[in-house]
Amino acid sequence: MSPSASHVDTTSAMAEDVRAVFAYGTLRGDFSEKGDFWGVIAKTGAAWVPASVPGFKLYQEDCATYPFALQTESSEDVLHGTLLMWSQTLARRAIQRCDQIEGFDPESPHDGLYRRAMVDVPVSVDGLMKMVKEKDLLKDILGKSSDPSKDGDSASVTVRAFVYHQPMDGREKEVKHFPGGDWLSK
Repeated sequence: MSPSASHVDTTSAMAEDVRAVFAYGTLRGDFSEKGDFWGVIAKTGAAWVPASVPGFKLYQEDCATYPFALQTESSEDVLHGTLLMWSQTLARRAIQRCDQIEGFDPESPHDGLYRRAMVDVPVSVDGLMKMVKEKDLLKDILGKSSDPSKDGDSASVTVRAFVYHQPMDGREKEVKHFPGGDWLSK
């Protein structure tokens, strides 16, 4: 499946309905055998699937132990990671925990360590069926996503998610670029 996602304004009322986070660094579901570095998945009951999102380049500051995404809007720039998903009842608290980890404050969205964008993430229905064990959550995800579409031999759905990113702010000489967009393949 080729990645394709559209970027959506996070200031809209639609942000209230977001129940997923696209993770490309320490929040990734495949960060370790136990899941993400922070324990968010285990503590919040998240389900996760591998996914990709276009429109971002991946970097890491020389002095940091975690990456950051730079929003480019180019379909040639693709981040690889995992899509973390929650039921409607768990999503708000789980996303608030992710906001805390990433230093994002929805009341001051341009003042923290990370910014937050809303993206539509394509995921394979087969992948969802394999990774999401809770049937009610699976039904909820499939019900809230866009209509399944055919992409090659596999049906896919689109899940709206937040992705955290940073501006470059003149750090070009102090960062390592991951041209493949996958931090774990470093």
